[in-house]
Amino acid sequence: MNHQRAAGTKRFAGIPAVLILCSILLSADDRHVDFDVHTDFSKIKTFAIHQPTIDSQRPELNNSLFARKLGDAVRDALASRGLKESADHPDIFADYMVAGKDYSVVEQRPDVRIPGGLGQPGTIIRGTGPESVRFSEGTLIIDLTTRDAGTLVWRGVYREQESNGSKLAQKLPRDAKSIISKYPPKPQK
Repeated sequence: MNHQRAAGTKRFAGIPAVLILCSILLSADDRHVDFDVHTDFSKIKTFAIHQPTIDSQRPELNNSLFARKLGDAVRDALASRGLKESADHPDIFADYMVAGKDYSVVEQRPDVRIPGGLGQPGTIIRGTGPESVRFSEGTLIIDLTTRDAGTLVWRGVYREQESNGSKLAQKLPRDAKSIISKYPPKPQK
């Protein structure tokens, strides 16, 4: 009987780990990079940064200090990829935009049934809710366009969800560096 209880306890102990893993996967950031396959990125050597566009009611995001911090992150990331900043005739312009929005959703987690073993009854973990869950979502878009033709040649999009706007403001500059780490794109075979 002790063996059966120990086996049931081991099965039950793994449930929180599975629930944590599922919540991590559901809250994972969303990122996407797209680029013009006909552009020779090896010829792009210089950049200039345009003024940002910020579309958010969050005061943490919609202010000149945050815009400057984000611009510095974009600048540093592009420089780390081998590009040099040039105000005079740059090869590309870097534009970055942030859209932020607050959400409130009602969640109800269902009951979870854990089957018993060898004639033992199962266990039911009662669900929670309904409860209101608030979070902030930010979308960062970084566009690289050619100076001569004004053609978009590279776009990075990063969506981030955090529990509040302050955390979002802290993470988005790191996200800019993360998405620009995908520049230049790998040549396609």
